[in-house]
Amino acid sequence: MKIKIIIAVSGLALAATVQAGEEASAKQVIAAPPAPSCLWSWFAGGSFGVIDGDDWDEEIYTLHIGKERKCVGDKCSQAVYLEVGYTESDFAEQETSGSVSVVETTTTRTDIDIIPITLNYKYECELADNLNWYAGAGAGIALVDVDIETSISGGNGGPTSESDDDTAFYGHIFAGLVYNVSDTIEIFGGARLIFMDDVLGEESPLDEEVHYELGARYNF
Repeated sequence: MKIKIIIAVSGLALAATVQAGEEASAKQVIAAPPAPSCLWSWFAGGSFGVIDGDDWDEEIYTLHIGKERKCVGDKCSQAVYLEVGYTESDFAEQETSGSVSVVETTTTRTDIDIIPITLNYKYECELADNLNWYAGAGAGIALVDVDIETSISGGNGGPTSESDDDTAFYGHIFAGLVYNVSDTIEIFGGARLIFMDDVLGEESPLDEEVHYELGARYNF
């Protein structure tokens, strides 16, 4: 009888031990892994601006998409994004020549399109509630397209047209302020200093010009 009791008690103890081990294993499986301290998130946006300078005083538009890295407890973030811009200038020049009896007026109309494509880095930090400051730099290329149309009035010459294109280095440094409207929407404003190589054998019209902008961004 004692032997049977001992065997029964041992069996119960063994069953309880196995059950406890299974419950511990189940708890270990269910336990969620710790959240990462830093995360990358996507964002997209654009801006409207003006280039204010001696050689170029025109509007400019930009679109961008990229990823931002934020860490828990850190008031600053870093971002890398691809940006495409567009600006154009259309102007005409006239020159008069000829004799008293025959006067010819030559009108030259020039249309210049510039598309900057840059890869940018931005560093952003909290300044106050919902207000941040940012600074960064970018580098890439500018696609330049030039169309020239010449017409002559008062003479026998007809209109002529020609076009050419070029690719040049394009870079900028920038800084500004960001206001967080919500967790996903923000508006920003700032200024950039542009650096651009010569194009088509002529001095670049955008080199060392200042680009002022106002834009918005959506964080996914």
